[in-house]
Amino acid sequence: MNAAVSVVRYATFPPVERRLARLYRRGLKRPLRRAVRRLLQRPLDGAVGTQPNPSSPTRLPEFRLFAVLGTWMEEDVVEATVRNALAQGVEAVYLVDNASTDATVERALAAGAVLADSFATTEYQERVRILLMNAVVARVSLASGAPHIWWLWLDADEFPEGPDGLTVADYLAGLDRRFRIVGATYYNHFPSESPAYVPGYHPLDFQPLCERFWPERARHCEQPHWKHPLQRFDRDGAFLMALGGFHSASLRTGDPLLEPQGGIVTHHFQYREESATRARLALLCGSARNDHNETIGNTDMKKRFASLDAVYGQRWQDVDSLRRLGPVRGVHPRPWTDPRSVRRWYDTGDLVAARRDERGAHEAATERDGTGRRRHGS
Repeated sequence: MNAAVSVVRYATFPPVERRLARLYRRGLKRPLRRAVRRLLQRPLDGAVGTQPNPSSPTRLPEFRLFAVLGTWMEEDVVEATVRNALAQGVEAVYLVDNASTDATVERALAAGAVLADSFATTEYQERVRILLMNAVVARVSLASGAPHIWWLWLDADEFPEGPDGLTVADYLAGLDRRFRIVGATYYNHFPSESPAYVPGYHPLDFQPLCERFWPERARHCEQPHWKHPLQRFDRDGAFLMALGGFHSASLRTGDPLLEPQGGIVTHHFQYREESATRARLALLCGSARNDHNETIGNTDMKKRFASLDAVYGQRWQDVDSLRRLGPVRGVHPRPWTDPRSVRRWYDTGDLVAARRDERGAHEAATERDGTGRRRHGS
């Protein structure tokens, strides 16, 4: 068994299998030991092994690069999400929208995305979303006729980039063909200046402060990867099905999934312009829409909502880091080390003008409010 996979398999076992593993180590009768050994050696969903990319890799002769983007009520950022994906070498962005009632779909399409599917649910249900996104990947891949397609899986607040100044497409072109999945080192960004964000621009130009996110929970690989957003369709291979949140994928052939050491980088901007962020999280956490998350023990959204005052007050010691299922207070953001890594689709003059205009609008709103501070709804 691959050593990297064996470590991850134990970490990701359901509780019953973890208990059997402990009993096995304590010494059971021989027939039961054999049965447990067979159980532990079966392929498990999401286990990803790690190998270095060879110095002389056997590259794919050709491949295409598409993105699948899941959205709900994200009109403030989705244009930039699409444009960033295209700037990273993505040929087409396929949108799967959860019946947003704002301008999310319109702005995504205007930026170059294709509406692949739209669905309505009263609650946020990740299993439904991931099923429909997998269906889009399968349908588009089969219809394309391409032998190999790398898919970049995205939430609207995620901005990936290749390592060492490469685009995602250039990075993938240098990989050995053995790798069908690639993980991302994940950085949570935090607002520290005004404006916290202006729609249409890369959020890193407004939020350089960040902290690498590496949860203290069971992970799918031995590297500091929160998600594995790059997954490859092979026409002559088994279908790779993304798991919830794009944290990993499932391959039912019995072969372990392999990823290269390193991978790409994903910048995560969950806290954007204050009024828009408060409104969206209030809509999610202040209604029945978050009920399903609560029943399955997913408290991340509620903890983000509860941290808003601390985030926008820059009280970093009071912000929930989301590293554990329970509350963990305190983040330690530092400036992103290489702002030049961003592939921008606008020039510096446009950015300076947008920042100036947004500050002027906030100052005018403050004067109208008469309180000397910004109103949440303005």
